[in-house]
Amino acid sequence: MKNFKICLLLVCVCNIQTLFAQVKTLKGENLSAAAIDEFIANQMDSLQIEAISIAIIRNNKIVYYKATGTKNAAKVPIDDKTIFEAASMTKPVFSYTVLNLVSENILSLDTPLYKYYPYPDIAYDDRYKLITARMVLDHTTGFPNKRENNKLTINFTPGTKFDYSGEGYEYLSQVIEHLTGKKIDALMQKYAFDKMSMKNAYLTYNDYVAGHLADGISDNGRARNKPYMQPHVAYSLYTESREYAKFVMKLINESDSQKSIFQMMSVPQVEIHEADMDPKLRISMGLGVFVQNTPYGLKYFHGGSNGNCYNSLFGFWKDLKMGTVYFIAGCKQGEFARRFDEFITTGK
Repeated sequence: MKNFKICLLLVCVCNIQTLFAQVKTLKGENLSAAAIDEFIANQMDSLQIEAISIAIIRNNKIVYYKATGTKNAAKVPIDDKTIFEAASMTKPVFSYTVLNLVSENILSLDTPLYKYYPYPDIAYDDRYKLITARMVLDHTTGFPNKRENNKLTINFTPGTKFDYSGEGYEYLSQVIEHLTGKKIDALMQKYAFDKMSMKNAYLTYNDYVAGHLADGISDNGRARNKPYMQPHVAYSLYTESREYAKFVMKLINESDSQKSIFQMMSVPQVEIHEADMDPKLRISMGLGVFVQNTPYGLKYFHGGSNGNCYNSLFGFWKDLKMGTVYFIAGCKQGEFARRFDEFITTGK
């Protein structure tokens, strides 16, 4: 699917790993740390992945963690403090924040957003007055993913079909700042990062990010994107797998609670049918997370891909209480995702 393309290029120099408990495949077979290490090393070599940070979760624990590869063109090894661009995996954290505000009656999911805050960027098209927070979070606004030539457009009647859009998220963030009188990064800090004890998680570039960010991959070698000096709820999160795993574990813990924020996120809103999808897949969009019917029960996931081959993906299987998170610097995300899914399912 689009927006889940991730890049991978790596020479294995560093090997930082913490194993807390036995890892099992989705089929219930034991997976040794050595087998996982070997799989990762093989993929980094064959897919040219330069750096990876990966965590596997089971029963509210990180049962496997690894940060390996090189940080930059000078081949400096990464370590457990190295962070990556999370790209669109920023969106679920923002969605979680939004739904906290909905639960506090600060805004409604179904009130047209223009009633809270008119949007000059699209005021020329009255269809924008149909757009609600629900449509933003389930990607049915009609906005493109990113505006072209600095002009925002609406490509279909809002609410009628799915089309992935970061622009909708950016509009909703402005609405929330207007309603609360607070900056969006402060709100995400309060409702997500602090609540989940996520420490190395930043929405804007700072000295820590500058010193710990793994470079991505450009046509000319290792390179970073332009620093995100302002928060962008669609794509500007900087973090790594152990910290993001805390967010995933929170979602897993809330998945059995009928009144939790995640229960609001997880309800399918619209089925997804795209030309490049496998027709056998049954995927819907919830409020900030994708929902997939699998042989192992419902799976919730979201991926991310920014320029310079920063790629990421998380997913968890509700019934198995198992999840995975990874961040990579590499350009073959689609193939890595396919191979990792097969490996975590069968161990092969």
